[in-house]
Amino acid sequence: MMKAKTGKMNLNVFIVFAVIGILISFFFANTSRDDDGWSGIVTAKTIYSFQTEISQQKTRNDELKEIIAELEGKLEKYSLENPDYDALENELFNELSKYDIITGKLDVKGEGISIELADSTRILEPGENINNFIIHNSDVLEIINELRSNGAEVIALNGYRLTWDSNIDCAGPVIYVDDFVAGTPFVIEAIGDKEKLYAGLESQDSIVQLLRHWDIMVNIRERDEILIKSRDNL
Repeated sequence: MMKAKTGKMNLNVFIVFAVIGILISFFFANTSRDDDGWSGIVTAKTIYSFQTEISQQKTRNDELKEIIAELEGKLEKYSLENPDYDALENELFNELSKYDIITGKLDVKGEGISIELADSTRILEPGENINNFIIHNSDVLEIINELRSNGAEVIALNGYRLTWDSNIDCAGPVIYVDDFVAGTPFVIEAIGDKEKLYAGLESQDSIVQLLRHWDIMVNIRERDEILIKSRDNL
């Protein structure tokens, strides 16, 4: 009887480990990167992308909390029994100008940085995944998010003005931004505090360092003046 129980226990343990092995294999088979998403094996780039996405979501949550607090303050100001109408009119005009900038209706000029990106040109070793050595829309999006988190006011990709709701997709060797098609080399221009933007991209935990690890060309330049045109003047 004791031997029968031991045999049954070993069989149960074997089944449990077999199931765990299948689940792990399924996870690894569906979480590596290709042109259309993540499939294959997990790479350092995959893990970094997941970590970056989580960090970006936390940053975005903090930004939304600040926006909510700002809007609540404005609502309180507008709700006064005897408001200063001249001050309110001036504030509303400034708000309208700000939203014209956000939606890309006005040209914007100022200091900032430019980033040039190009696929790696080195010869691949046997077994290396070419997807790690080319630029994807997710890489461009991560750079744009890092620029925004470091205070970029206006951003353009290959001269095309981005807005808050711009959609960035990958289609083979090109990237679609809304209805605009951008090809390599990709040039990202950002207006804002040039020193802060530069330091943010050159930090050790930036996506830029990972791209350079895969020999992807990344050239960052501080600029005293950048002109990003409105959508109407493109």
